[in-house]
Amino acid sequence: MNHRLMVSDPAIRKQLQLAGLRFMCSRANWLASEARIIGLQLKNDRITSAQVDAKLEEMGALDLVYPELMRCE
Repeated sequence: MNHRLMVSDPAIRKQLQLAGLRFMCSRANWLASEARIIGLQLKNDRITSAQVDAKLEEMGALDLVYPELMRCE
């Protein structure tokens, strides 16, 4: 099985994995903070739905958000 990250030293590999996980956590915290700010702006009519779409697209979240919202069940 080929891994994208081929490091033979288990200690170095573990440190790289921990660094990657810390990065994911910090990115998730940033994303949650941005989502709260945008949500409050939208709720308080400070920005339009079109502006929210633009912000979501800019953040790379539009492809993640709308398929879930627009799914027909």
